Amino acid sequence: MTPSPNEPMSPVAALAAVTGAADYLRVSVRNSTSGDQWLPTSSLVHDPQFLYDTMRTAMDGRGVGRHDIGMSLLVQGYAFRIASVAIGSWLAAGRCVDVSPDNAWVRFGRNRPYAVLLDAARWAERGGTDDGSMASLHRHLVDDHLAPLIDTARAACRVGARTLWSNVASSCAESFGVFMRLSDLPDHDRWRSVRHAVTEFFATARPELTRGGHVVPIGPIWAWQRNACCLYYQHADGSKCGDCSLHSAPERDARYERILKDVMS
Repeated sequence: MTPSPNEPMSPVAALAAVTGAADYLRVSVRNSTSGDQWLPTSSLVHDPQFLYDTMRTAMDGRGVGRHDIGMSLLVQGYAFRIASVAIGSWLAAGRCVDVSPDNAWVRFGRNRPYAVLLDAARWAERGGTDDGSMASLHRHLVDDHLAPLIDTARAACRVGARTLWSNVASSCAESFGVFMRLSDLPDHDRWRSVRHAVTEFFATARPELTRGGHVVPIGPIWAWQRNACCLYYQHADGSKCGDCSLHSAPERDARYERILKDVMS
């Protein structure tokens, strides 16, 4: 999944690979025309009042009546947008593009996080180094960004830690799934490569993230199974997610069969 040591990929090229993987991934780098409709992730991650006010605006726009549901949905959508940049660049280039709170901004659309803006296209470094290891991915994405976000969310309103960690785990797993085509390998080799990476990611994760769910191998591919519900089904217009922990065992098996059939057909 990583480039040849003789052909290192630049951060700009890694971002191009991320945005090229799916048309709904919107990542850009700041310029003079970026505008002012972006929210600083440093405030969302570290300021409970700022996060709460942002959540209230989003939940009111979506007609969500409970704070715990509103915060759960915001954290889940936000985590996917940030994780897709970090995980996608790591899969494409073997290093993380910097999505630290002091370098990233987000924009909301339809009351959901939908785009990421970076002040600079650069590699993530902590203590002056980024060795491209799985541990460095965990440090940069989880320890330095998403874990503090969860702490701030719980300081902002009453919402369960297990719910939020399961949301983050699901968003990270979904991010790996998006990038199953970031390689010139034959399909089965590429699928197994990403499955190995996502399995290693959760096997080496901090306990809170590991408890969020697990990888389910399905032939050469895989699916994600949550261990806690995101609460969306309790919203008036909501429903259970495909990987919801509330589905019965037969419903889960049927979903895995559909996933495998869709991919192999």
